Amino acid sequence: MAHLDHIGIAIDDADAVKRRFRDLLGLAAYKQDAVQAQRVRTHFLDAGSAKLELLEALGDDSPVQRFLDRQGEGLHHIAFEVEDLPATMERLREAGVELLSDTPQDGADDKRIVFVHPKQTHGVLVEFCAPTTPDWSARTVPRHDGHLAVFERGARDRPSLLVLHGAAGTTQHDAAPLIRRLESSFHVVGVDLSGHGTSALPGDAPLSLDLFAEDVRTVLNALDLPSAHVVGFSLGGGAALRLAQLHPGRVDRLAVFQTNAHWTYDHARRMQARLDLDGLADRAPRRAARLRARHDAPDRLVPALQTFVTTLPDASDTLVQTLPDLVVPTLVAGLDRDPLFELASTRALHDALPNARLAVLPGDTHSLSRAPVGRLASLLANHFLEA
Repeated sequence: MAHLDHIGIAIDDADAVKRRFRDLLGLAAYKQDAVQAQRVRTHFLDAGSAKLELLEALGDDSPVQRFLDRQGEGLHHIAFEVEDLPATMERLREAGVELLSDTPQDGADDKRIVFVHPKQTHGVLVEFCAPTTPDWSARTVPRHDGHLAVFERGARDRPSLLVLHGAAGTTQHDAAPLIRRLESSFHVVGVDLSGHGTSALPGDAPLSLDLFAEDVRTVLNALDLPSAHVVGFSLGGGAALRLAQLHPGRVDRLAVFQTNAHWTYDHARRMQARLDLDGLADRAPRRAARLRARHDAPDRLVPALQTFVTTLPDASDTLVQTLPDLVVPTLVAGLDRDPLFELASTRALHDALPNARLAVLPGDTHSLSRAPVGRLASLLANHFLEA
């Protein structure tokens, strides 16, 4: 389903326009991108339900400059984000809608874009866009016999927020859509946990929640952060809970999403099936190929995760017994139709925490990148910025 992503405004003087919007709305630009293919520099302001994209021409050959010469400053386009841009383009062509390019083009904000001819939309230039895997540079933090990959987004003078992916996930491929939504309000730090992405897999210790919690503490120390907000998805939520238990002074506020603390052996079997590379190669070869491509050592990581999962039914007993001692303000969020963990698991975690709020979102997939990210980001911002 398409949703309004941003409103594009063509401008002559970026500094003057940014000052005016700061005066009008109290909004400051939080990022800028140069898109050389479009000869434009974009400045983004977060207006809550959608972004404002200020478009500054990079030369006389810029389409934005031609727009300014013809019409002056003002509304340039409105943009709607879709999940599958090629499928959207095919649907539009079948409906007789004229597009301004035959293939998706590179756009700002790590997006691929296509424009509809304005004669098709009553004079309004309409853009459709879809997020891509961002080309973010990782900072390396020493850990084990190698390093952890860490991704920083947003201004350092804003509240720090650590984002933790799930089992067999990575920051760039799984957490990036959520990070994009939060980087205007926070100094966001995405952590690739041990063995995930390019982060080192320890050779002398099995995977455990304690080990992942220590990953996060190591990153906090390396970035000179006395404490931070932390949000974790699934396994990342378990690591966040364990960090808050072991080092309560390092966590300001906590949020967990689609996280199960009350593991049964049936949960473990289901998770192991999701991590079966040979089985995935038969029933979901594209997913298996993605798993192999996203990690430096998938043939070591996946068996290590499968072994780790078998320990969770017993380990969760200890975790659950100590949850009532966890007083950090916590948002517990889940999906109403999570195919891996039933809603009762989310409610049980909420009920076990003495200072928790519960949020249930619509959805039927256990995937952070495919979750209702807009709604989740709004909940998280309200939770973490609450006075």
